[in-house]
Amino acid sequence: MVKQGVILASGLGSRLNKDGKNEPKPLMPIGGIPLIQRVITLMKKAGIEKIVLVLGYRSDQIEKFIKENNFSNIITVNNPEYNKKNGISLLKAKEAVDLEEPFLLSMADHIFSNDYFAEFIERASQIYDNADAVLSVDRDIESVFDLDDATKVFIKDDSISKIGKELKAYNAIDTGLFLCKPSIFDELEKIYTENGDVSVSEGMKALSKRKKFLPVDMTGFLWQDVDTPAMKYEAEQRLIDNFISSSDEKFFFSNSIIDKISKELLLAAFKRESFQWSLITPLFLIIAIFLGSFSISSGIMWPSLIVYLLAVLIENIFKIRDFVGLVPENKKDFFSFPLNASVAMIPVIYNTHPLVAIIISVAIFLLIFAPFGGYTDTISSQTPDLSRSLLNTYFSFSFSFFALTLLIILPLPSIVISLIFLFYLTIIIGNNVNGIKK
Repeated sequence: MVKQGVILASGLGSRLNKDGKNEPKPLMPIGGIPLIQRVITLMKKAGIEKIVLVLGYRSDQIEKFIKENNFSNIITVNNPEYNKKNGISLLKAKEAVDLEEPFLLSMADHIFSNDYFAEFIERASQIYDNADAVLSVDRDIESVFDLDDATKVFIKDDSISKIGKELKAYNAIDTGLFLCKPSIFDELEKIYTENGDVSVSEGMKALSKRKKFLPVDMTGFLWQDVDTPAMKYEAEQRLIDNFISSSDEKFFFSNSIIDKISKELLLAAFKRESFQWSLITPLFLIIAIFLGSFSISSGIMWPSLIVYLLAVLIENIFKIRDFVGLVPENKKDFFSFPLNASVAMIPVIYNTHPLVAIIISVAIFLLIFAPFGGYTDTISSQTPDLSRSLLNTYFSFSFSFFALTLLIILPLPSIVISLIFLFYLTIIIGNNVNGIKK
């Protein structure tokens, strides 16, 4: 198993900083988190224990970021020649890596799907004994954004024979992720001694002459180089689409419309890097209180649908944001939807008999705060252990909104709607909301 990794993060990133921020590219936020944090997180998820981070331009800012975020087992190495080719940065990592073990090599300015690194390591390990370096490649050339700037690869007889941005004939694209043996340093040193400069691709070309540079086909997995503002926007779109396409909530009532709305709102939020996510819940509560008061004073229930739809959108947006932002499971707020949905239902519950309203309100309160009271498992054991397809069909956000709309339009007595909502909420919480039982 691969235990060490190298991240090259020394470049200027001048094309990405056209807006004048003069910020080091690795700290550029993509989908809410800096590029460097994304690569570090994915490496650690894939089992990498030690990471060598090669810095150059504005290294002090990146080092400060690493310290402030308490990343463990990160070794920083500085490359004062960061204005030259990236092979020099890789050479600088030699002093910090274990020369008896292979290492995962990634560029800091690439984004990958959440499962990319682990899958690549597994596939590369199967051919690693016959190579000095293994490269992740994408054969879906037409889907590559900004193909002119991409590093092209020509594969022949199951090995890489040519690599470079200038290739005219090619059949795959370099995605920026390698599994290397320390022997790559010897090749880089030879070229650097001769030319005073060297790129990673040049070192790999030397390996290809000995048929020691092999490809791993990762076609279908998300990756994206991020060099310009347009590529940044494209990367964020692809990360969101990756979540939407991987979601299994495609049964009966699809969330497609909600997903489309959520995507546009998320892209707008990502564009404003200073967007305050913490303001969403207070704003929701203000709107809910206003519409709830109007609903109760007017004796009508349809405003609850507006608040409920907002609750659905907020939950969907946060779910996608957490996926794109690689938020750990233990830091996610799994119970925001039950709480927000319950606020939306206050006018409906209010219209029932006062005693019934109190009983239902207490029951909902206990359900929402079950995790803090330590009795979630008790609720879970008492709720039906439904199949995933059944849950995603009849307990999806889109279906719940449709069902509530239908119940209010019919119209049914408020007590019936409230009891159905209570049952619905119990099923959701009993199956741990996002962490539905397998």
